[in-house]
Amino acid sequence: MVKRSKKSKSKRIPLRKKHKIIKKVKEHHKKQKKEAKKLGHKGKPKAEKDPGIPNAWPFKEQELAALEARRARALEEIELKKAAKKERAAKRKLGLLDEDDEEFAKKVIEKPKKQKVLRPPARFYTELMKVIEASDVIIQVLDARDPLGTRCVELERLVQKAGPLKRVVLLLNKIDLVPREAVEKWLKYFREELPTVAFKCNLEPQKKSAGRKTRKDIQNDDLLQSSNCLGAETLLQLLRNYSKYQKMKTALTVGVVGFPNVGKSSIINSLKRTKAVSVQATPCITKVMQEIELDKHFKLLDCPGIFISTSEDNVASAALRDFTNVHELSDSTAPVKEILRVCPAEKLMLIYKISKFSDVDGFLKNVATVLGKSKKGVLDITAAARAVIQHWNNGMKGPSNLVLKDFWDFYSFQMFRLYKLQGTTARARIGITKEIFSSL
Repeated sequence: MVKRSKKSKSKRIPLRKKHKIIKKVKEHHKKQKKEAKKLGHKGKPKAEKDPGIPNAWPFKEQELAALEARRARALEEIELKKAAKKERAAKRKLGLLDEDDEEFAKKVIEKPKKQKVLRPPARFYTELMKVIEASDVIIQVLDARDPLGTRCVELERLVQKAGPLKRVVLLLNKIDLVPREAVEKWLKYFREELPTVAFKCNLEPQKKSAGRKTRKDIQNDDLLQSSNCLGAETLLQLLRNYSKYQKMKTALTVGVVGFPNVGKSSIINSLKRTKAVSVQATPCITKVMQEIELDKHFKLLDCPGIFISTSEDNVASAALRDFTNVHELSDSTAPVKEILRVCPAEKLMLIYKISKFSDVDGFLKNVATVLGKSKKGVLDITAAARAVIQHWNNGMKGPSNLVLKDFWDFYSFQMFRLYKLQGTTARARIGITKEIFSSL
């Protein structure tokens, strides 16, 4: 017996079946038309045509002349608008402005823009509460460049309300971006309140053999500038002590929380020594709570970045604290104005090797010239402003090949975050910052 092929059958059909299908379709369409006719649906209604001016109208000729004049006037206006548009486009290419554009520019400059308050999605707060409720230990990640600005006291209060047995640990991340003496001062200050660990994430592509240093003290400058992870063993030993103290039979659940872009996901990857969660340079990449099993003793929870804003927090301050994507800023010059307000002009001139400037526009034009930021032959001020903000946030090397963190006035940076605050808490914070940085 011949075996039939298991492949798909041919699409060819007998003519008898083909004509039968055509006949059935024709009958079906005929039936539909008949039912539609009975219901009164005869397709699209015919558009009513304009009958025009009746011949019996006594002033028909005058009306036709007026109608033709209106049509000619409308066509003439369209042609004038097209010509004016072409003329404006030609002037813009040459860098010129006509009177209308100048008036519009004045209105735009004179009209003050309201600064938007940065607010994360409401669902992020839900994810934060999930992490707090499920965790035995909460690690709050702080940016070593601005520890007070990235510490959230409200979050610590939420942890205290969630349960008396829950512990809070402060993790001072990105210690390679600030002087060693500043890290030591911050550790001394924070350890008077809560357990604090200095940490540097692994900078090389994550793999199983990623480097890790075991010394508990702050490493020397060579190790700080290496790509190895620092502080992981100190943190794990602290967590082991908590687990023994609470006599836990199951794995210790550790929640990693903090403001956007402080390095929460990078810390988890460094502890896991592999790429367990997604990491990017832009903030708010983590959208929901993620559970990562470190080993049989520890379970990590990655939380979306939460920014509990206060009255003085706006988009400019958030951009300088690396909480927002610089490419999404509507006004990139506002953060640069704040930098010029707190950073001496001589230091900026030395970093970027630029001439003396009087205002933010002059500074950005000089920076755009040095960095080669231009668009269609014109200096791109927006691109220059974004580059300056990224240099401020990342501690990158400037055109003079000098690390920017060596020039930033860290005391001034803290004052920038705190000078707008009012009340005893603000004065206390300013006093703390003065005391810490007075000996540097």
